[in-house]
Amino acid sequence: MARGNFESRVTAVRLDFKQKALGDALLVPWSQLEAAVEEYIDWHSFALWVRALSDAADELPEGLRSELRDRCPGFSGAIDTPRRPIWKALDDWIGENRFATAKRAGWFDALMHCAYADLRVEQAWTHWHRTKSAWETNRPAQWPTLAQWRAGIAALTSLDNESSLKARALAAAANVDALKLKAAVRHVIEQRAFVFWVDCVSQRDQRLDPGILTDVRQRCPGLGNSGQLPWGRALFFRLIRDGESECRKRARAENWSAALRYRVAHHLRYQRLIHYRQHCHEDWLSVRPISLPPFREWLAAADAYTVRPTV
Repeated sequence: MARGNFESRVTAVRLDFKQKALGDALLVPWSQLEAAVEEYIDWHSFALWVRALSDAADELPEGLRSELRDRCPGFSGAIDTPRRPIWKALDDWIGENRFATAKRAGWFDALMHCAYADLRVEQAWTHWHRTKSAWETNRPAQWPTLAQWRAGIAALTSLDNESSLKARALAAAANVDALKLKAAVRHVIEQRAFVFWVDCVSQRDQRLDPGILTDVRQRCPGLGNSGQLPWGRALFFRLIRDGESECRKRARAENWSAALRYRVAHHLRYQRLIHYRQHCHEDWLSVRPISLPPFREWLAAADAYTVRPTV
């Protein structure tokens, strides 16, 4: 097979997996998926620590054995009588024992896809790769504890491919306090949610309902007479720009806008809001609700939104 054809097929397979994973993510509320992703990231950093030490050490360090026994009940057989690399057996144990519910319910691929989009997984892999390379020429006098390993991951601010979106986002995140970035992401997502709600409850090419216009002006006091324009693409993007302008201006001035953009785009709540907005447009196209939901009610429905698995 020609190289170009092979690469095209690989790309197509990856896109198919991504689309399936994004669809599977809708099987569970985004907050439940987020909690599972957080747990997976924790286990992933642990597994890479086990892999790094078990590959480099002549025999498993006692600290590693102790952590495995404490964290992985029933895994002792793989420790004492290994038939294959310990980290491979651990990977299977994690999937079977910690994420069995996701596998049975059909959203484990979604969990994996979302976790690998998280910058912390990229940090963990980069830390593992650099540590492995360093230990090949200079083994440490003392193996790092799990806490030290995780501290090394958290301290990493650069990736090997410095021009990638992930690398730029990670470098930018080093310029802002983590809580400040988290609050900014939350603010932008809620502002987007508000505009999505306006889009759902408004008629295209019609002026905004007076009650909706009041809410809009409270959120975007600088809107002026633009609020009297017919609802459409121009006003949609005007509300997004106005609602986020101060936050984004501060991020640009302090050089962390790349981190803000990445975190918003990959946030599970934001992705669910996009799906719910589309669902409302499609569902209300044939039968429009007699009583349109206020913003907080619409947002709660968006947060709870899931789809049934296809047979």
